[in-house]
Amino acid sequence: MKKRLTVFVLIFLCLLLIALLINKNKADNESESKSYLSFVSSVQTLDRSLDLIQEDQEPDKIAEGMFDVYTSFVFSSFRLDIFFKSNAPRSINLEVLVNEFLLIRTRYEPLVRNQITNKDDFKSEIHAKFKRQIHLFVNELPEKYENSKGFVEKLNKATEHIKPLIS
Repeated sequence: MKKRLTVFVLIFLCLLLIALLINKNKADNESESKSYLSFVSSVQTLDRSLDLIQEDQEPDKIAEGMFDVYTSFVFSSFRLDIFFKSNAPRSINLEVLVNEFLLIRTRYEPLVRNQITNKDDFKSEIHAKFKRQIHLFVNELPEKYENSKGFVEKLNKATEHIKPLIS
């Protein structure tokens, strides 16, 4: 009788442990999915901010728009960092993308500073390059997070579009 009870308790505990692990994995995936969607949303805002800057605008408006773009870069980097940290124990290696976003930010900041100090010196060709590459990056990003090889491949393909902004 005691053997049956012991076996029953052990089976019950094993099933409970399995259920808890499944629930934890589900919660982890939800958290990663939310942080990824937040990153995508912030990059889409960055893309829209770049679209708002036009060469024929007043220099002060261009400077304002460029500052907005810069703050969008900062926010996107922040959201990517959160996604990276929520995904740290997983299989997706985001260190390269995190580093590239930081580098892009440091490449864009002098452009903003130049526009503020030299109002009539808008670098339209450089702005067009940022606009084009970020737009391509946004269009290639996977729509939703998946812990899969396909997701990683799509993310890596999208990342290729921001590499020209670093060099």
